Amino acid sequence: MDAGNVIIASYVLYAALAWKLYNMPQPYWDFLPMRFFPFVYLFLMLLLALWPVLRFDSRQVTEITPPNMHVLNTTAWFIIICSALFVPHLFKMGGVDGFMQLFTDPSAGAGMYSDALAEAASSGSGVTNLLAICVNAFADITILLLFYQLTLKPRNILLIIGLGLSSLLTILPPILMGQRGAAITTLMTVVVAYFLVSNYLGKRIKKWINMACISFVCLITIPLAAITFSRFDTKDGGALTSAIYYAGQAPLNFNNYGLDAGGIRHGERTLNLVKRLFDPSIPKNFEERRDKYNYLKMDDYIFYTFVGDFTLDFGPYVAPLIFLLFTGLILLLTKPQKNKIEFHQLLLIYLVACICMQGGMYLFAYSDTSGLKMVVLLMLYIILKWSSNKSEKKLK
Repeated sequence: MDAGNVIIASYVLYAALAWKLYNMPQPYWDFLPMRFFPFVYLFLMLLLALWPVLRFDSRQVTEITPPNMHVLNTTAWFIIICSALFVPHLFKMGGVDGFMQLFTDPSAGAGMYSDALAEAASSGSGVTNLLAICVNAFADITILLLFYQLTLKPRNILLIIGLGLSSLLTILPPILMGQRGAAITTLMTVVVAYFLVSNYLGKRIKKWINMACISFVCLITIPLAAITFSRFDTKDGGALTSAIYYAGQAPLNFNNYGLDAGGIRHGERTLNLVKRLFDPSIPKNFEERRDKYNYLKMDDYIFYTFVGDFTLDFGPYVAPLIFLLFTGLILLLTKPQKNKIEFHQLLLIYLVACICMQGGMYLFAYSDTSGLKMVVLLMLYIILKWSSNKSEKKLK
């Protein structure tokens, strides 16, 4: 099993849940009759975006060429130090007490989620917690670095332990705030990172990782289930119906309004950080944007896949051009040489895999301030590529 197959399998699962959801009684949703063409459009766009990952899987790459390890280890230690300094903030914000209430107070999850929404409504307006920003911005890189370190020999055990704890820290804040979305997308990132490098892991280390991942998923499932029951068990249909709606709604919502939502957002979600550099009047968070585009038939208060984010931002004709340009550029930059791929190339494939995995059920996960994750990843790509080119010139 490789990363591309895992992502396609997730799409099949979402499609099955969408079919189940569409044929269920409707306690709090009302989908329009389904049409054939939007599903074809969605399917082709998903495959187009996933193409670089599928090519990586099919080329049978046998080796990841090591990058400048000084740069990589410095990045890893920076992440570990930021994560360690961030830990006291979790206690100051009272999240641990709230987490324990999930198992004793049936309404705790709903209350935590309301508080998190109120805080998110004012996000994007300035720097309020630099450590939290750093931990979030490096979250995806942290997970890939952890699994990549496990492929190396000899292994830096101290670095692996630090990255492991830092990876755990990326999933704790959303759980402590009663948010399922960020926690689930982080789990998806773990899955993608593992399957991207699984072919380069020894059998023994694979066995240990499988055991650790199964234990980790089981442990995380408990608070996620508690959040779901706390927030939705009293609603029509109960917690199980809510879970099916959560995972299966995206294809149905895209089918209804993904190609025509009554207008477009002009890139103000997918390119939010870029546009704000040139125009300070651009909405800084989802609340401001929803107020500005309140006439749209669909917005990011529901899920409609990352493809839907681009069709809502740019329209159904421009979005495919963006996907073609992006995919073509990634294919050009990640072409393996003699069954080898450099680590900085793997970073780009990892970015694509994260977008496709997270966005199949959810939205474009690198929007608004989460775009910092993509900025940091691309900066690391540029630094590693530059250092790789510099090393090649020295050898010549």
